[in-house]
Amino acid sequence: MKSHLKAIANLYEELEFESALGQVATARQQANGPEDDVELSLWEGLLLAELIRTEEASAAFTSALVLRPDAQLPVKVSPKVSNQFEALRKAVKRAQQARRDVPSPTPRQTTDAPREVAPPSSPPRIASPSDIASAPTASPLQVTQEARTGSLRSKAYIPAIAGGALMVAGGISWALSRGEASKLRNADPSLATSADIDRSVSRGRTLQAAGVGLLGVGVLGLGLAAGMYLMGAPEEKFAMQLGTDGRSALVYGRWP
Repeated sequence: MKSHLKAIANLYEELEFESALGQVATARQQANGPEDDVELSLWEGLLLAELIRTEEASAAFTSALVLRPDAQLPVKVSPKVSNQFEALRKAVKRAQQARRDVPSPTPRQTTDAPREVAPPSSPPRIASPSDIASAPTASPLQVTQEARTGSLRSKAYIPAIAGGALMVAGGISWALSRGEASKLRNADPSLATSADIDRSVSRGRTLQAAGVGLLGVGVLGLGLAAGMYLMGAPEEKFAMQLGTDGRSALVYGRWP
């Protein structure tokens, strides 16, 4: 892998950006683990940025930063490319931090307030109709009041999981498109006819477009999760009261 990286660096210094991209595609076939993928994605993003293929460069940089958020570009670059890379780094770190901060959803548990029952001090007395008619109306008794928080935080894990899955899918789609490009550059034996070549080109373009789109939507999903977690939601309250009019018991209140 070191020989491939050295060849890519030499072609970059000679401004042979297209040839360097071909060397990146060849090196991917011999990549051995995430570290190699990070180095190759950094070079690929840098070369695409030099060719003013901004969206493809962002997708390649994001693929590297997802695997290693503290990755550094292999060479000194222009302020424009450096600013683009650092903005993507902040977005990836913010999304990953949001995923770590999202709490696991827990089921709500409600408990009934204990009711106090006083033991009778004397045998019960049967009230007469006149007693009932003359009994004063009791004022309502406040028995309980609770506050429940319908927070957005409890649902922030949904866009976080979806965004992470989309970013992974986008990275896979991007890698597959690079594989199709490698076949074309290296005259793969499986491309024996012009129809095979056309199918490979079409498949590569489709995978590349899908990869860029999925990575972009994935970053937006993770950003949405971070916003939901930080914003939260206002509390909703409910109250319940118990009273009597002398002839019957009344339970009333406001529920969410």
